[in-house]
Amino acid sequence: MDYISVLRQLIGFPTVNDPPKRIHPTRECPDYLKEILANLGFEAQVLEQNGFFSVLGTYGKGRPVTLLLAHFDVVPIGPGWDTDPFELTIRDGMGFGRGTADDKGNTTALLLSAEEIMQHEIKGTVAFAMTGDEEIGGQNGATVVRAQLEKQKLFPDYLITADGVGMQIVTRRRNTVSVTVSVPQQPEPCQGEIVNQRFTTDYVGRQSRHSAYFQPGVDRHALLSASSYLLHNPDFKISSADGSYVKSNVVPDWFEIEGINPHSSPQEKKICDSNLTRLLQALLPITRIQFPTQLSDYGITFCPNLLYERDDQWEIYFDGRAMTNEAGLIEKALKNVLAEKLSGIPYQSKVRLGKAFMNTPTDSLLVQTAQKVASKLDQKVDPIELGGASDTRHFTDRPVQAIDFGPVGFGVHGSNEHVQLESIPLTARFYTQLVCALHQS
Repeated sequence: MDYISVLRQLIGFPTVNDPPKRIHPTRECPDYLKEILANLGFEAQVLEQNGFFSVLGTYGKGRPVTLLLAHFDVVPIGPGWDTDPFELTIRDGMGFGRGTADDKGNTTALLLSAEEIMQHEIKGTVAFAMTGDEEIGGQNGATVVRAQLEKQKLFPDYLITADGVGMQIVTRRRNTVSVTVSVPQQPEPCQGEIVNQRFTTDYVGRQSRHSAYFQPGVDRHALLSASSYLLHNPDFKISSADGSYVKSNVVPDWFEIEGINPHSSPQEKKICDSNLTRLLQALLPITRIQFPTQLSDYGITFCPNLLYERDDQWEIYFDGRAMTNEAGLIEKALKNVLAEKLSGIPYQSKVRLGKAFMNTPTDSLLVQTAQKVASKLDQKVDPIELGGASDTRHFTDRPVQAIDFGPVGFGVHGSNEHVQLESIPLTARFYTQLVCALHQS
């Protein structure tokens, strides 16, 4: 299989998920993936739910069952690209294009591995799946794949999710937490100097804008910088706000507010919104809520990535991550902050927690075997935690040994996303050798 040609074809499919614009992948890409698996000898099918498509292919019978899982959907493009994001551009051994690192490079590696596995005798069942809605939660992708496997009595013993970077063995990922807070609009006249303030985002030493990798105290979030400004200028009243919003889990590159400083001249009149001002002042305290969790290298993070104006309401969306499955603890901590910071305002809040976090013991058979395979391939063997979530979370509420893995990629969810091309076949070799070791005849 010519993996460069496969990757080029996959990048050419515009499989963007962008719910506000009602854009999601069509069936073209999953049909292409199904055809490849079927031609290799897998029992392949396209699964559909609510207009979203996934691909599932199985080979073999009985147990153990190993599922290799990737996704073909991508986030919206965003600004700052030097190349066509839907055309694979090769430069200095790197492949540029939306999805090269997350997650079409990995999808390509899975297809290479599927071809290789068919050359081996294995005991049990190996399943390959590619989903079309991982970037928006996986409710119509990974959950559908899981249901189909359960129907066939093939819930996996081992889960290898092809959604990582750096060819590292990922054993821990936090659960996803989405939080929305809304307040009614409250326009009122104000007077003072009209001031415009623009704030920018900065990830130290990284190109990514994925909010799961935001590190408080290290990185700068544009909306949180605005919140800090308002906390230190309590008399400032906001008349309007705008930002370079991309997606729920992508930190905007910039955020801008216009408002009135009542203590400066010249004195001008403006209509400001006191509730919007209070809401933005509260962003920083909200992101610092604490509650009991399991150990995580990344701790608890909440990023306010979207601000909406609709139905006479201001609504802010936070993309959160935490090593917990207890929504009640988060709701209690959030309400304690809101009760103080938004007192007197009829606010509304909602907390939605993902399926589960991943925390696979390092002494499990899957991790131990993965370390041995990585060592033979001269790759890193020490298990790590990654900040972002993956489709793994839709399986780890049941006993399953799970890891994530992926080729060497850069710029996930950002501009000029790219992958180290030679790492794709090496990643495929890792998958193949790991599966063969788990399914020895």
